[in-house]
Formats: sequence, structure tokens, C-alpha cells
Amino acid sequence: MYDVIVVGARCAGASLALFLGRKGVKVLLIDRFATPVPTLSTHIIGETDVYARLGILEKMENAGAPPLTRFRVDLGGTIFESDMLVTSRALGLRREILDPILLDAADACDSVTTLLQANVVSMLYRNGEVAGVRCRHPDGTFQEYLGRIVVGADGRHSMVASCVNPKKLREDDERHLAVLYAYVEEMEPLPIPAVEWYWVEDGVMICNPIDQSMHCIAIMQPKEKLRAWQKDLSHAFYQQLMSVRTLAPRLKQFRTSGPIRGAHEISSYIRHPFGKGWALVGDAGAHLHPIAGVGIDNAVCTAEILAEKLTLFLEGRNDWDSAMEEYARLRDERLIPQYEASLATLALAAKKVPDEQMLSLQMLATFPSHVKKIGMHASTVLNLMQEVEKS
Repeated sequence: MYDVIVVGARCAGASLALFLGRKGVKVLLIDRFATPVPTLSTHIIGETDVYARLGILEKMENAGAPPLTRFRVDLGGTIFESDMLVTSRALGLRREILDPILLDAADACDSVTTLLQANVVSMLYRNGEVAGVRCRHPDGTFQEYLGRIVVGADGRHSMVASCVNPKKLREDDERHLAVLYAYVEEMEPLPIPAVEWYWVEDGVMICNPIDQSMHCIAIMQPKEKLRAWQKDLSHAFYQQLMSVRTLAPRLKQFRTSGPIRGAHEISSYIRHPFGKGWALVGDAGAHLHPIAGVGIDNAVCTAEILAEKLTLFLEGRNDWDSAMEEYARLRDERLIPQYEASLATLALAAKKVPDEQMLSLQMLATFPSHVKKIGMHASTVLNLMQEVEKS
């Protein structure tokens, strides 16, 4: 009998188990994989404080994650670049490195039991409440595990969510771009590492340095276009990169490391995150399109919130509904503005900037006096943009 059974041992589930384990909560952490493998992600980690609280930030840095302090936006060859405002620095780290660091740290907690290569096939119920899980092991045998609480941290295709059928508070797949990404070696880096954002025809391309002197490049385009690339994916991916004239000179020696991965069908949603004996965290509970670039941080930060509220309940300092309603409130305060912003960005990707507007933009960026004047009136410019959007 466990206090909490966590289904899914990637960044949301492993961090939740780690937060709970350090509070002495008896946790069973389950996943069907033998070891974490690459997964769809921008591999951008911004809120480094939470990883320091987890006690893994030094390991992440020692794994070769470069500090990213700048943000660079390229629109048709006109470039805007600045120090990041939302965080003092971000890190670029592949998920197949980050997730094992989290999993190992969780597994090292005395009160956490890790069960890998176990596939959860159904929920167990008692008096109408979730009371555990039924797993299939690699040898074909089945076993049942009981817990006071079952948490689904098992991603976009969550088995837990499919069993408990939570209400969807938000859902949208309109104008959702398909995503392809690859790890790139021998790409010439920028002098100061930056997250690079390129507005390309009908979509977006995001590039950022990651560990081992590589870059992660994600191409986001309409799914019909990316499906057509499947006939010769490597060539099409290469052609897209070389079509960006401000990026192409840095790719003279580049090569991809491993396969090109991605997803064609992507939706955004926010699900109601709890019920009788169960809760959801990470992509199982809410998924934002990767264009938002906040999936890893959201998973880990909402896991920290959930761990705090579960502990209050387990220690008898709060009843279940009150604890989970507070979790839902804090989670949604964080996610809903990001959700709306990501949809707005996706809608913007489909709009072409008129030629005359591009000419004006180039003039603004070409003349130093114009840039200085924009700086002197930046608040006015931002307010004017907001008024235009409202109208």
C-alpha cells in the first residue's frame, strides 16, 4: 500500500516523486520504459530555481547544458536581439539527459520505489474511488498495486486520463503546426548563446544550443506541408534550414545526430486535474503547443505545487477537495495565460507581413537613430500594439 502511485517517470512524474520522497511520502513511481528516450521538446529550461530546489541543477550544468542569456528573433532577415527578461538565464539540455537525472534522484529517495518496464493497463477502484493500478510486466504477468492516490504523469496520451475521463476546461487544435526537430552537430554557434526564433513562411523555426556543443532545431509548419516531406525527410529538413539566409552560413559543416523526430497531430488542452483518488500533472493534465517553449518548466513547477498540496492532505492538514482545488487554482493561474498566448502566436504564424510593412521594418532596423527613438518611446510602441490587437 503506497501513499501515492505516480504513473509516468519523465520530468513531471520523476520530479513529483522526488518532491514527495524528500518529504517522506511513500511513493511508487511507474513507467513502461527501461530508460528515458528522446521525446518531443524544445529542450529549453528557463526556471532554474526549481531545479536547484530539486537538488539537480549542478548535475544539469555539469552535463554540458550551456547557459542561454539572450533571445534572438529573425523576421525575414531583420533581427532583434536582447537579454532575456523572463529569466536571468535558461539552459539547453536534451530530455534523454535531463529525465534520467530526475529519475535517478527520485530513485535515490528511501521512500520512493521505482518500477520500470511496467505498463499500466487499468485503474483499480474501491467504493467509486481510484484505489490503485493494474500493470502488465515484460514477462506477460499482471500485478495490482494499491495507493491512496494515483497521479497521472504519463504524457499527452495518458492512460490515467483516459481511464478517469476528466473534463476538458480548454481545447484547441485549430492552426496547430506540426513539429519536426533534430539535434545538430558542427553548427557554428553565436558569440553569446541565445534562443533563436525564426519566422519562416507559414510557420516558425526555433534553434538553441544544447549539451555536447550541439543545437536543437525545431521546425513548425502546417501538417500538410510536413507530411509531404516524408518522401525525403532529411533533404526537406536541410532545404528548410538552408532557406533561412541569416542561418545558412553557420551550417556549412553541420550534420544531424540521430533521426529527425516530431509529431504531425498536436492539440492544446487543459483538463480538470483531480477527482476521487486521482490527480493529473504535466502533459497528462495540460498540454500547450511546443511553440510556447515552456513544457519542461510547466511540468516540473506544477509537480512542485501538487507535491505540496498532496503532502498537506496526507498529513491531515487539509481535506482532499480543498487541497486539490488550491492545486488546480495555482496551476491554472500559471497555465491559462500561457495557453492563450501560445494560441495567439500560432494564429500569427499564418499571417504574412505585407511587403511595404517589411520595408518599414527594415528602415527602422537600418537607421541607428530610429532604433534609439524606438527605445526612448518603447512603452508607447507596446501600448499602441496592444490597442491595435484589441481593435
